[in-house]
Amino acid sequence: MLKTLTALAWLVLAAAPAAAAGPGVWNADPVHSSAGFTVTHLGISHVQGVIPIESATIVIPDGSNIPQSAQASFDPAGIDTRNSNRDADLRSAHFFDAATYPKMEFTSTKIAASDAVHFTMTGDLTMHGQAHPIVLDGQYLGRTTTPRGQERAAFTAKTTIDRTQWGMTYGGLVAGNTIDIEIDIEAVLQK
Repeated sequence: MLKTLTALAWLVLAAAPAAAAGPGVWNADPVHSSAGFTVTHLGISHVQGVIPIESATIVIPDGSNIPQSAQASFDPAGIDTRNSNRDADLRSAHFFDAATYPKMEFTSTKIAASDAVHFTMTGDLTMHGQAHPIVLDGQYLGRTTTPRGQERAAFTAKTTIDRTQWGMTYGGLVAGNTIDIEIDIEAVLQK
């Protein structure tokens, strides 16, 4: 009986609507935000990694949870796949060439709501010295107030890109060309 009640409680909580994001400018907390990626290794397995989010700004209009605009900056020199040799290779001119191109940036150009919490975000991803459009499937996850009174909201977005579009063609047999990306942002409302 207790198991059934616990399961029902979780179903009710899962079905509850997320608190509205609220209008304003929301800046990412880099400590609680991440940009993860998955790439195929040798055509048979997956390798995951993260690239640090240096900054991100999301603007929410009045009466909506869906961003009006979004911008983010990433640090390819901080890439981490839990293997220092692979990370050094990814930072090198073979891949990201982080010494020459120290920033990756995304700027939204169009955002369309699917419903109150889901959206499609089109924008330009600049990396390796080139900008190309990408489309992200996004979701507003909810809002809370911290014990210190900070208003925080969470967003997630996913996309798949082909790294060769940005001129990264080295190592096609070792590292796949298709990259799955997932970005998770915990943002703080700016007063």
